[in-house]
Amino acid sequence: MTNKEKNQVVYRLAYNYLLDILPNQLDSDDLHKYFIGDRRDFSSLADVFEQLIQSAQNYQRMPNVIKFTERKEKIKTILCEYDFTEIATYNIEDLYRIFRKEFNVTSEDSNRNSWYKWSKSIIDAAKFMCDFENVDDFKTFVNQFDYNLHTRMALPLLISTKISGIGFSLACDCLKELGYVNYPKPDVHLIDVFSGLGLSERNPISVFEAIVRMSDDCKEIDESITPYKIDKIIWLICSGRFYQDDITIGRHKDDFIMMAVQHL
Repeated sequence: MTNKEKNQVVYRLAYNYLLDILPNQLDSDDLHKYFIGDRRDFSSLADVFEQLIQSAQNYQRMPNVIKFTERKEKIKTILCEYDFTEIATYNIEDLYRIFRKEFNVTSEDSNRNSWYKWSKSIIDAAKFMCDFENVDDFKTFVNQFDYNLHTRMALPLLISTKISGIGFSLACDCLKELGYVNYPKPDVHLIDVFSGLGLSERNPISVFEAIVRMSDDCKEIDESITPYKIDKIIWLICSGRFYQDDITIGRHKDDFIMMAVQHL
């Protein structure tokens, strides 16, 4: 079996497996909304900044600490309605102290604290956004990287060097949620699946490459098979969280890997 054939087989196995475990309340048409970026309609640099800082807190247990979605409006007020030119002038320590006071943070006070790390990410993200004149300038910047696999991969690597706390995977998370469907997020679920099936090494960059190559190999099956779609199919299988429908069915990662290995 060639690598292309293997990629096509794994994609079909994953999609059919997802259909098999689909909750009774949903059908295949209900899946379409999961295969596009959640913020594909962003219209301002402030929207991009918001996604950057939201992605920056998507690390391990930080979402349970920061609770960005729950506290979104209060955070936006603290951050000057996302006026990143103003936020770029902030001192990390001062912003950290504001968060501690506003959200009654009682955890250990140190530069290892999640709120401190996130404060640094916010200020770095603000400085990064100051380099763009308007939203079209940002879109042009991103599109310049969308030439091939290697240039595309360079963008999240660049972002990861500019913004503390946003590594390669979280930079991909930001881009894909802005609607850039050529950017999968190689998180722990995708790393487990792709490395477990021998499609990649056990690291984010190798998994990113494997997902993009799978997408390219599957275009002759269906032009709509983007890296983002592959990402979400695997993620839904692994997490069992149909979050847009508020349905949770439990994790199926190990079962899927076992089934796919047997077929391969």
